[in-house]
Amino acid sequence: MRAISGLAVPLLGAAVYKPAAAMFYYPNPMVSHLEHILVDNWGAYASNFSSAITPCENYVTEVGLPAINSHRTTAAQWIRVAFHDFVTANITAGTGGIDASISFETAREENKGSAFNDSFTFWQPFVNDFVSMADLLAVGTVMSVNLCGGKYVPYSPGRIDATAADPTTGVPEPDTSLEETLAEFERAGFNQSDAIGLTACGHTMGSVHAGGFPEVVEQSQITPNNTNGAVNFDDTRAVFDQAVVHEYVDWTGQKGGALVTSYNETSRSDLRLYVSDGNKTMLDLYASGDGFQDTCVGLLQRMINTVPSDVQLQPAISPAFIKPINVTWDVTAEQHLILSGKIRMLYAGEISDGPVSITFSNGYTESLVPEDGLGTSVFKLTDAHTNATTQYFPFSISRSTLIGVTSFTVAAEGFEPQDFDIQDAAFILPSLSSIDTANGLVSVTLAAGRSGSDPSQLSIQIATPILQPLTLVPKIERTAVQLAEVQSPFRDIGYWSGSAAVEQPTGAVSVTLLSSGTVVDTLLLDAGVAGW
Repeated sequence: MRAISGLAVPLLGAAVYKPAAAMFYYPNPMVSHLEHILVDNWGAYASNFSSAITPCENYVTEVGLPAINSHRTTAAQWIRVAFHDFVTANITAGTGGIDASISFETAREENKGSAFNDSFTFWQPFVNDFVSMADLLAVGTVMSVNLCGGKYVPYSPGRIDATAADPTTGVPEPDTSLEETLAEFERAGFNQSDAIGLTACGHTMGSVHAGGFPEVVEQSQITPNNTNGAVNFDDTRAVFDQAVVHEYVDWTGQKGGALVTSYNETSRSDLRLYVSDGNKTMLDLYASGDGFQDTCVGLLQRMINTVPSDVQLQPAISPAFIKPINVTWDVTAEQHLILSGKIRMLYAGEISDGPVSITFSNGYTESLVPEDGLGTSVFKLTDAHTNATTQYFPFSISRSTLIGVTSFTVAAEGFEPQDFDIQDAAFILPSLSSIDTANGLVSVTLAAGRSGSDPSQLSIQIATPILQPLTLVPKIERTAVQLAEVQSPFRDIGYWSGSAAVEQPTGAVSVTLLSSGTVVDTLLLDAGVAGW
């Protein structure tokens, strides 16, 4: 495992210069960031991603009474966005699927409604060189299901953002014929039973709104307390459960929602689909009990894993029981080099009072003392019935104690010890690196040993997420930095500095240090709400 570090900054005020805090990412920046979103849901060091759908009735685009009266549900919106991105896939041609091309396609009639721009606006700050919008789009579905009553949909990262609209059209609409609807699902790799099941799973949350779909819902539904004229799919609008199936089969409650009962017969697309096999699939789902959740996990996993044929997804992410975070070399105001960071422990339920220690490859060991704050995860581990708990153990150690170390081991009672690689040959100094957002300038200082490294082989690359036309999905702009040696307070370590102009970033700016073309350190600047 190659040691890679990076930085994240909390959003603390409106200062132009943003401080930096680098960290070693394990096993790599992409997996570390996405695991953070999936696991660190509430409390200490929460990722902020979950805040949009906590509680699950939440509508993140508005606040207070307007949000409540809108009857919009962000969690349901996220599932809808993923489905619309997915269903134009052509598995025979190897095109389309979850690639965020939907962000270029929101003007199409088949993609009308506020869900798309609502969602991309919230996700935009989380996009950086390591986390694509397509990956966040898939994460949105996973989180909406897992946080709102459903099971965890195994999540594999590695999606790549499209650079233009998918030329393929054909998202099932309320007035789409049954034959055309089934053909659109089949193009994306889903047969008739799959199509019915995925529709039921997707429509167990949310509503249809008269404001956006007057051909489905009558305008009389719009009232001061229901400002968009929402008609729910079932009586548990914000819970991922089996209610939509039960209410449809039993003909109670919402009876499957407006796409079953619409005043306009041509807009009853869900009804046409459900009865297309004589209701067999819906009756099977009804009889399956908790098996409904498992069916949805399988169908939704297939949906979010449908990607263009040239995209290779990585193995599914599992919660890390022991995870180093914010681990970084840096220089103090007193000109001392230190290694600092935290160890996040993930406990199945209540925290343990057992010892946690960190031991380096040179034999140096420290016992760690936990911070007071705890975090809560949606995950329930090892058959526990309560949410997992996170606890953080900080450390700060002088480099003089750790010269030449190549790894460290974290040991804790009840956990298998885990090893993590580290290096100190060359690294970016967070306290001497910054981004000036007012003037569009990134300044970087790196440190490298005068022996054991060749400064001529060191280089810095900057990757900046910036706005682009026709979409809310940022593109990544790459810039090289010219380095020059500057004064160093150390005899055995040299400093090199440089700066480069960048456009206004939409999220974290990554600064990557390479030695002979190999990445040895990565810093994230101005991570805002998306950072640790």
